Amino acid sequence: TERFLQNDNLFSMSGNDEYQEENSIENFAYLIDSQDEEKVREIIRRGDEFKGFPPLFIAGMHTNGTWVLEKFGTKDNLSEGCPSKLTDLAEHLSLDVDPDILADYGFTPLMLAVMFGPPKSVETILNKVGKDGIKKETNKNYTASQFANCRNDDSIKKYFQVVNSYHSRQFQYKLISPTFV
Repeated sequence: TERFLQNDNLFSMSGNDEYQEENSIENFAYLIDSQDEEKVREIIRRGDEFKGFPPLFIAGMHTNGTWVLEKFGTKDNLSEGCPSKLTDLAEHLSLDVDPDILADYGFTPLMLAVMFGPPKSVETILNKVGKDGIKKETNKNYTASQFANCRNDDSIKKYFQVVNSYHSRQFQYKLISPTFV
């Protein structure tokens, strides 16, 4: 597949000699970085997914994705769990995640932002989802609060200090923030 950039959009040439705008994480990241509100809106409206995850999940992980969450995030679309496992996404982005977490599903945008995103995205999502969003659990009963405990970032942990006293279940796994841009 031939890939090329035209008018700041990534395109690929398929086998039938037609050029199509590429629906890739890298192209979406570029649109986030360039703050292309119209194209981001269209991707969200179409319901595109990236390695099984909707755009707002990816935006929450992106270093510069906070504006997308602020502009397009709602309590409803930021509270939903995703049925996809992290395996393909983690492999594509070279994330180092424990196999037990990779095999889980039901992650919310908050959980992914806590694990991989900037503190401002975590704050933005928390402001929109409130307590209900914090209580959400993955299929294996992990919460955003537990993921925050495993991330070596005090600016994210501070959002969950009160919540942590209610969760006694302990687990450990490696979690490394990606340089995802």
